[in-house]
Amino acid sequence: MSQSHDHDGHGHGHGSRFIQHHYDDAQHQFDSGKLGIWLFLAQEILFFSALFVAYILYRSHRPEIYAYAHYYLDVKFGAINTAVLIASSLTAAWAVRCAQLGQRRGLILNLSLTLLCAFAFLGIKYVEYSHKIHEGILYGAKFDPCVSSGGSPLVTKRNHCDGTKSSVVWDKLAAKASEGCLESAKIDQDASTPGLQAKCVVTELRRNGAAFEPTGKTFDECAASALLGHGKAKDVKYPCYTLSLQPAVCPKGPAALVLYGDHTKRPDVGIKVECEPSPPAKEADPFAEAAGPAPLGTRALTGVEPPTKHELNERFAAGPPPPNTNMFFSIYFAMTGLHGIHVLAGVVVFLWLLFRAIRGDFTPDYFGPVDYAALYWHIVDLIWIFLFPLLYLIH
Repeated sequence: MSQSHDHDGHGHGHGSRFIQHHYDDAQHQFDSGKLGIWLFLAQEILFFSALFVAYILYRSHRPEIYAYAHYYLDVKFGAINTAVLIASSLTAAWAVRCAQLGQRRGLILNLSLTLLCAFAFLGIKYVEYSHKIHEGILYGAKFDPCVSSGGSPLVTKRNHCDGTKSSVVWDKLAAKASEGCLESAKIDQDASTPGLQAKCVVTELRRNGAAFEPTGKTFDECAASALLGHGKAKDVKYPCYTLSLQPAVCPKGPAALVLYGDHTKRPDVGIKVECEPSPPAKEADPFAEAAGPAPLGTRALTGVEPPTKHELNERFAAGPPPPNTNMFFSIYFAMTGLHGIHVLAGVVVFLWLLFRAIRGDFTPDYFGPVDYAALYWHIVDLIWIFLFPLLYLIH
């Protein structure tokens, strides 16, 4: 009986030179490889399980940081990446079928499409990561966002976010601003109006030598209350100090730089902001007549409608990050970063498979590597399908 020989001269008795001599036949080699890849994927699942346990524990004990921090994530990007990976799973499975049927062109096409989807996923993650690095939305001690998750400006420890310059002096030991801020407890809070308010007067200053002197010009528009960080007046060239739940930036002295709406810095002009503290709270009169039902025939006064759940969420997101919000992003970067490394490893594997497919290595007798790589890719996609709702779709 004739036998086929590989380049080392080992006789196989099989149809492909890639069937190793220590296996009985192609099916034996395929089943052995399938067992190996399943064992490998099992330890990969255990590897990610530790991060999922950390996620569950922190979300159970600190639900507020997840409710706040998920607004920093772009659901649109997460949804696109989910669709891209699901499509790549389809093309990877289709590539296996083409390899089984000996359809070389179909195999090359589907491997190429899988790679294209993988590169699209990595490109979108690059855009997401770049934005977070730019805004200081990072992990651990590096978490120092320029804006709240609702988009309101925040006082940062770095005090040098792009496009801003303030008079805030950050005390690293006390972990709070020591100068240039008005504590939120001293800001006038009007219960009848949504949001946090403060009455401030903005005065223009102009450089006179090394010092700044008042010009006598004030901006009444900027003295209006700023609600939830959206109090910028349209007709004023100078920026209004936005006062939200974050301790307001209210400098005691002149600001050396003034930031215009077009982000142009004017070193010869400064501003001084003086904020009026809230009046002391009035104590309730213990002898006052308790409110009772309105007399028959009189119209009852209607109170202020309570805010909706959506409005409460918006106010919460407009405020400063709750304590330990950095742990959310420590978990976020650990889980998505590790997943991204697996996607990158998959890209290397599929490039290797594409090279071999072009060379014509895969036949109906030998398609194991394509099948194993597709299984790995399905697990990577499945992990992302869990990550997307757990991180992006929290309510």
